[in-house]
Amino acid sequence: MRSRFFVFMLFVLSFSVNTHAQRSLRESYIEEYAQLAVSEMSRSGIPASITLAQGILESGNGQSELARKSNNHFGIKCHSDWKGAKVYHDDDAKGECFRKYNKPQHSFEDHTDFLMRGSRYAFLFELDPSDYKGWAKGLKKAGYATAPDYADRLIKIIEDEMLYRFDDPGSSTPALTSGKGPVLDKKGRPVTNARERFVLRRVQSEGTRVVFVRLQKGDRLEYIADSLRLSTAALLQFNDWTHEVVVAEGERVYVDEKKRRGATKTTLVRVGETMHGISQREQMKLAKLYKFNDFPVGYQPMVGDEIRLRPVSLIKRLQGK
Repeated sequence: MRSRFFVFMLFVLSFSVNTHAQRSLRESYIEEYAQLAVSEMSRSGIPASITLAQGILESGNGQSELARKSNNHFGIKCHSDWKGAKVYHDDDAKGECFRKYNKPQHSFEDHTDFLMRGSRYAFLFELDPSDYKGWAKGLKKAGYATAPDYADRLIKIIEDEMLYRFDDPGSSTPALTSGKGPVLDKKGRPVTNARERFVLRRVQSEGTRVVFVRLQKGDRLEYIADSLRLSTAALLQFNDWTHEVVVAEGERVYVDEKKRRGATKTTLVRVGETMHGISQREQMKLAKLYKFNDFPVGYQPMVGDEIRLRPVSLIKRLQGK
């Protein structure tokens, strides 16, 4: 009987020590990265509680091999557009490619950019920044993770650790002074010359095509590009613009590459519309629009002309179809 009791007590003690160690690691993680999460919320509108909870869950309180050796705290895979360093780990499949960063801060910043630029996550930015439950469920719905209980696990972490307090930096949240991110004032704003926040609720999309914002009074392309961690040159390229462009208030500004073909086969030219205007309306590359219609660059069609939005075979073109 004493032997069984002794074994039971050893088990209880071991479980208690392990639980305490995990809590200590989690508390240290929150203390270290809370500033970064709040700073990224200020830049993007993504709740700091969601960023912290995802970091905690995906990195195992910062102790996963991917986090320790590659500074990847969010389990973001390479994808076709990734140009940075890579590392390979077994995940859903064997030897999957993951992004590697020089330091954790870059992982937090890339996590923000990944969500901001991904069209499947665009609907999340219509939610209130304090709606962490909506964000958690939305991330699961958008396919961020395959675990069926992913949203519930995020919500539990947020509520167990009261991470929602970081979603309102102007409240009674204790001062964030020990993290590696920029120093914040009492309202959660970076003390250094912080750029204006990009209002992500302006991000729109039509169907499953390209995300864009509409230019508002006082906007500058440099401001929009910088807010999304894009170069101005990239923004100009996405929109088929030159450096001399003057963008009118209310015009679309695409923040990702337009499509190579239209959603339909053809469209009709509207009053006052140019080839560039059609390419913006149809969310497709201007060069492809000229190519599909056998137009020389610079040619402008007449009102009512039918414009091809998809390639047509040589035989059909010769037949006038």
